[in-house]
Amino acid sequence: MNVPAADLKWLKPLAEFFFGLAFFASACPAHGDEMEAAPTTLTGGWSARTKLASHGVAPFATLTGEFWGNAAGGLQTGAQGDTQLDFGVQLDTAKLGGWPGGSFLAEFHWLQIFGHGCFAEKTGAANPVSGLIAADHFRLFNLYYRQSWKNDAVIFKTGQIAVDDDFMRSDYAGLFLNSAFGAMPSQTGTRLAACCGYEPPFPMYPVAGPGAFVSVKPSGEIDLQAGVYDGQPGTDTESNHGFDWSLRDETGIGVFYEGDLAYAIEKHAGTFRLGGTYHSGLFDDYARINAGFSDAAKNGIHSFYAVNDFALLAPDTGKTVLGLFTRAGISPQTDRSIVTVYADAGLNWFAPLPGRDNDVAGIAFSWTKFSGDFRRAPGSGGVPASQSALELTYSAQATRWLTLQADAQFLFNPVAVSNSSSGETAVVLGLRAVIKF
Repeated sequence: MNVPAADLKWLKPLAEFFFGLAFFASACPAHGDEMEAAPTTLTGGWSARTKLASHGVAPFATLTGEFWGNAAGGLQTGAQGDTQLDFGVQLDTAKLGGWPGGSFLAEFHWLQIFGHGCFAEKTGAANPVSGLIAADHFRLFNLYYRQSWKNDAVIFKTGQIAVDDDFMRSDYAGLFLNSAFGAMPSQTGTRLAACCGYEPPFPMYPVAGPGAFVSVKPSGEIDLQAGVYDGQPGTDTESNHGFDWSLRDETGIGVFYEGDLAYAIEKHAGTFRLGGTYHSGLFDDYARINAGFSDAAKNGIHSFYAVNDFALLAPDTGKTVLGLFTRAGISPQTDRSIVTVYADAGLNWFAPLPGRDNDVAGIAFSWTKFSGDFRRAPGSGGVPASQSALELTYSAQATRWLTLQADAQFLFNPVAVSNSSSGETAVVLGLRAVIKF
């Protein structure tokens, strides 16, 4: 890669910080009786918190800070930071003197981006480097009532809900920071640079919306679940404080459904998930747009996905040593889909260093294929046929309430624009710190 030296003047201190933090994390005690006995939150020993929890009131707060630097390639080098405060309260109806199995959740998000514009403007990647990246906002996220019966054999939720809290989940993909390893782009309609001013078709981070969810476990190995949601949860803008959703008929409804099967192969546990989505709203018909038709829209879009998690256990202790995941999604209606096919795979390595029992290292790869009709449509912005990403990460448990994570991503085949660096792979370094209060 031919990158001017001036563009890399900040790379040396960033690299020193990156490896310095990893070294600091590796030196922190993360095992032993003293570590295990410590509170899991910074305020865990606060007597008022314990007293509130005993009466059914459980406040929570998690502060996440990130720093990202595009060291080379992509569209332009540069750095950006962000912080998110996730906080709220959960009420237990039984402990409050009411009925058993019920709870209320109110969850808020306060996000602040430090830097100019969207980071995708530097990387040229459709999927943001972090699942936290969104427009600056203070927003009510989840606000719902949850009722369970028979030890969660049946669960019902209603209120303002985020779809990705319940669907497309993986036991191991959540380690990785790139947004593609969260809600799958083929199911969520991810647009290019979908981090500012984006209006998702389904309520999911960073915007939740009205809906209802039900889960039924007919046996210990099978879990069936479905959800119905508002089809226009609102745009991700600073002015949206969580109530910009619309319940008009023309916005349609969104449906998610999924079946989970727990299995074992020679005592190695696995979970296979198969699901799908349907949205009844109106979508741009890119094929008709390209043909010059004025009525270039169609109702309805559907997609399907599969997720498989598999654990490899240590023969002497029975603990999980390696966690493998594979996921794939397809949105077959290419005339109105933005992402037609998505696939990823990855590996979690638990306790990779001696004495670091709570650390996790990981490597993962993702591939996003864009619709040809969308790519040819006016305003698509030089979207390539596909983009892929390789992510390497190390999560270190510094204390039971502090996690430090070093991350490196290689984003292949960025958007082709006139001032880009000739389509060179973007090399992104990142740091994340998470404090649980």
